[in-house]
Amino acid sequence: MNKHEDEKKALEQAAIDIFLDLYNVNNEVPLRMVKQQEKPDALLEDARNNQIGLEVTHLFYDSEEARLMLSRSQLTKPSAEGIDTFIQVINDRIQSKEHKLKDYSHDYPCMLLIRNLSLLFGMSDILGRKRNLVLPHGHFTQVWLLSRDFTPDWLLINLNEVGRGGMK
Repeated sequence: MNKHEDEKKALEQAAIDIFLDLYNVNNEVPLRMVKQQEKPDALLEDARNNQIGLEVTHLFYDSEEARLMLSRSQLTKPSAEGIDTFIQVINDRIQSKEHKLKDYSHDYPCMLLIRNLSLLFGMSDILGRKRNLVLPHGHFTQVWLLSRDFTPDWLLINLNEVGRGGMK
């Protein structure tokens, strides 16, 4: 594996670990990771031995912010940009992941985990524009957003339940 692939796997592993910690605190039926893999990124299993896939994606505002976060940029801070552009980045990522999922060969349902690593926008910014989010059309059983809100603590919310009173 090359350095880029190693970084990608480490980011995915960290996102999966944080997701499982928060998910298991807030749900009656806990999940555990069976293995990290390629398509989808992780195979999980619940306490009833039901398997579910987890596709992981990481959000940055743009490629320059990603380079900054991964220490590959000379910039000292990202430029201020609009939340509507960031929401479009989220929508594009959801659509891209949904399209890729169609090519995966698995016989279990799959969830999408979006980990927001942007320094510019937090959970409250995204939820403030939730009406502009375009969720997948049934290919993912659940879409989870893992984000900070300008504090050290990670927050986890099921985007399928946002606006229906079911936030966790």
